[in-house]
Amino acid sequence: MNNSIPSVVAAAAVVERLAAEPDGLAQAALARLLSLSPSTCYRILRSLDARGWVRKEGRGRWILAGGLLPVAAALRGPLDRLEHARGILHRLARTRRIACKLSLRRGFEQVVAARAEPDSPIQATGREGAAFTVTEGSSGAALLADLSDADARALFRAAPRSKTDLPFLLRALADVRDRGWCMRDRILDWPLAALSAPVRDGHGAVFAALTFVVPADSRKDPALPGLLLETAKQCEGS
Repeated sequence: MNNSIPSVVAAAAVVERLAAEPDGLAQAALARLLSLSPSTCYRILRSLDARGWVRKEGRGRWILAGGLLPVAAALRGPLDRLEHARGILHRLARTRRIACKLSLRRGFEQVVAARAEPDSPIQATGREGAAFTVTEGSSGAALLADLSDADARALFRAAPRSKTDLPFLLRALADVRDRGWCMRDRILDWPLAALSAPVRDGHGAVFAALTFVVPADSRKDPALPGLLLETAKQCEGS
């Protein structure tokens, strides 16, 4: 059952889109990008403007405004945790030559929030800000570690199409519950494998997924799971 409120979903999409556009967007462009009617986009922008969350610049572009600062301040803990983890990833990439990333859940998506790569002509972890279906891959299973199988099935049906199937998700979830991590033996046609583990916040809830992306022929290195779990604990600040 879909319990979402369309107007709230649309308003959140406007804020998220403007956050990704430092130079702002005109109302018409914003409506087109989000598939909103001009009148709906206008009402959302005026409502957010009244809250001080957005403002219109002289060039006719809408940008985020200072009224969001109290909201951002409430996220200081997660932001500090993310920056702490970012430093750990970069140190790991430099000293152990492992490509790694941290993914966060955003509704039906998982978003790369931090990444680090060893010096290499191949960039294995994509780019920060890249978004994928939340049920996809080992990182998806790590993000969804606390879901029951029934809830995982329902989410898989509701979410956009994934490049990994439901049986993979259920097996990966079982692995995370059993040993704390899971593996995707091969990433599409690339000679790469991915190992992921959940990173938890101070309340024990899943905050992020930590993923190592390694050459497929080294995925069975017995040291990798222990290093992955140790790094996840470091990212938690413990």
